[in-house]
Amino acid sequence: MKVKVTEIAVPGASLNGTDPLPKFRRQTGFQLFDTKDGFPEFAKKDLGACTRTLPYRVQDRYGRERRIQKLKVAVLENEYLRATVTPGYGGKLWSLYDKENKREILMSNPVIQPGNLAIRNAWTSGGIEWNFGSLGHTYFTCDDVWTAVLNDGEGNEFLRFYEFERAKECFFQVDLHLPEGSRQLFSHVKVVNPGGDTTTYWWTNVAIPQDGGTRVLSSSEDVIVVCGGEGLSYEKLPHLSVMDGDLSYPHNATRSFDYFFQPEDGVKTTWEGGVNKKGFAFYDRSTAPLVYHKMFCWGNHRGGDRWQEFLSDGRRGDYIELQAGFARSQLHDKPFPAHSSIEWTQCFGGTRVDPDTVHGLTLHEANGMFGLVVSELIPENTLIRADEKYSRLADMKVEESSVIHRGSGWGALHLRLCPDIETPLCFPGDSLGEEQRPWLSLLDGGVIENADPGLIPSSWMVSDKWIPVLEKSFDRPGGDNWLSRLHYGNMMFEYFDNAHTVPTAVSFDASGYEKRAEEAWLASDSLTPNVWAKRNLALLYLLRGDKARAEALYDAIMEMPASLCDFAFAAEYLGRLISDGKYEKAWRIYEGLPENMKRVDRIALHAAKLSVKLEKFDLLDGVFEREYADIREGETSLTDLWFEYKARLTASLRGERFDSYDDAEKAEALERAEKDFPPPHEIDFRMSYDKTRKYRATE
Repeated sequence: MKVKVTEIAVPGASLNGTDPLPKFRRQTGFQLFDTKDGFPEFAKKDLGACTRTLPYRVQDRYGRERRIQKLKVAVLENEYLRATVTPGYGGKLWSLYDKENKREILMSNPVIQPGNLAIRNAWTSGGIEWNFGSLGHTYFTCDDVWTAVLNDGEGNEFLRFYEFERAKECFFQVDLHLPEGSRQLFSHVKVVNPGGDTTTYWWTNVAIPQDGGTRVLSSSEDVIVVCGGEGLSYEKLPHLSVMDGDLSYPHNATRSFDYFFQPEDGVKTTWEGGVNKKGFAFYDRSTAPLVYHKMFCWGNHRGGDRWQEFLSDGRRGDYIELQAGFARSQLHDKPFPAHSSIEWTQCFGGTRVDPDTVHGLTLHEANGMFGLVVSELIPENTLIRADEKYSRLADMKVEESSVIHRGSGWGALHLRLCPDIETPLCFPGDSLGEEQRPWLSLLDGGVIENADPGLIPSSWMVSDKWIPVLEKSFDRPGGDNWLSRLHYGNMMFEYFDNAHTVPTAVSFDASGYEKRAEEAWLASDSLTPNVWAKRNLALLYLLRGDKARAEALYDAIMEMPASLCDFAFAAEYLGRLISDGKYEKAWRIYEGLPENMKRVDRIALHAAKLSVKLEKFDLLDGVFEREYADIREGETSLTDLWFEYKARLTASLRGERFDSYDDAEKAEALERAEKDFPPPHEIDFRMSYDKTRKYRATE
């Protein structure tokens, strides 16, 4: 079997840069989760999550305008399947085509349309993605990853994509094998922690078409249910307490929700599948430790429909997600001991069954029948033997000559910093670029070179391995400058003990590091006044509750020409002022912005909020008709704004002032508007209409 490298033409919206402002862990914080009565003690172990964005930057620069893009792909093909992989989008499996049944097995998105759903914001729906590192759609989902074509020694080529994950300082690799005569595509994943104790995360995310009659099947029926503010529950499918109906059929869900299958202890493999009304099926089977599976659906409601349209090309993008992970749920932290690795094999395929053997039976009976089909297509022992074989191949060294697509230079930099690390992965020295230049300068020359504070720093670094190197630089000639102190403050503020899972890490005392961060940022701004240190100090003071001091710093930032180097400063400050109810001041700042900044989605949305709050209704023409690309999953700002607009307008037409109402009257007016004025379909991104449930909160 040979791997073919080619291009496909896809209509797509381009990514055009990143947000330069660091997004600190403290802005999101640790998440601990409540559980309902009856939730078993064994399932509470390591329950908690923390998504870390730094040192990565947020990818929020994209729109809704699509142009034809030439997308580089690697294709694996045999007589049964054709698998198309996109190295430029995190190694996503873009398509898995069933040649026997002449059908696409996955929801293969006909467009590239980023949406604000990933850790770094930008994410595209469809296909199979490989989520590694922290809770959420992976850091690499809209990034290049290293990709190589290797030979298994038997004349068969296979594809390997890999990267160095900077937040947890671990390596991941995915080897894709499609042997001749195989009805399954095999992925062998290996994640390696070359450093100290930490935690990690993995969920393979498969999008399959949702036709309104797809049934989700699995080798287990016990599930952890995540739906709403009442806490996690431990239940048995198909009937769950969160809503009515047989919820093995996601179309019966009246809101967006997910559940996680809980297998018996000690299982060697597990499987999951989805079978549509006509009997066409997707299935996957995986070896331990990847034995937990998940179903996510948007739900059968207008908000869920809108999300799927928004991320694709109309209703061609309807899908559900079937996922697989090595922790009980995505809300469980996974310990990753020092100098260890985790690996497994997962396979994916499609088939056709008699629809009556799935849709005419109870769930237990349907699981039993489809389990027999899966076991015939890929017996457990066959998958275990494949895992043993692919595990040996996972250690095969990648030569630079075998690389077909290049990723980042961060792996090469980390190997320069930690030369004792041994890895079969190839990170050529010439991959070191502008982003790595300050750190290469620190490593080789002993200092981070001074730079123009009016320009955007090339990258962020928060690894504790760089702290002693940076501290030594302060005593070297030219080493103690505004930029080095800025980076040092970032490292201090972001620091915490990675050795613990979230439930124990929440007790980590970061006050000493916070103080050192403050001192470093003050020193940075003293050495050379700069918007970067001022912004970080403002954020620190906000987290302390000192709004006046933070506002004074933001005011100072907006007076500096460097604040116009990017719209992020204005967008962040406007959002802050609006949340504090300082609408007139926010409007004055908005009016003073350059016209190109006013057109940015997030700033335009702030302006719309201000127009409603200040009752400048004549400025709202087109506001609720335009498409905003940067709407976050779970964000209801557009519909909330619509209801407030209608409530205020209704009050005005009655000769009353909405702002003169007391809190109860305002709440009543908003409830009435929500009932009387359904929002336009185009702005309805609500994932639930029950306000006590998940996904209803605004920013």
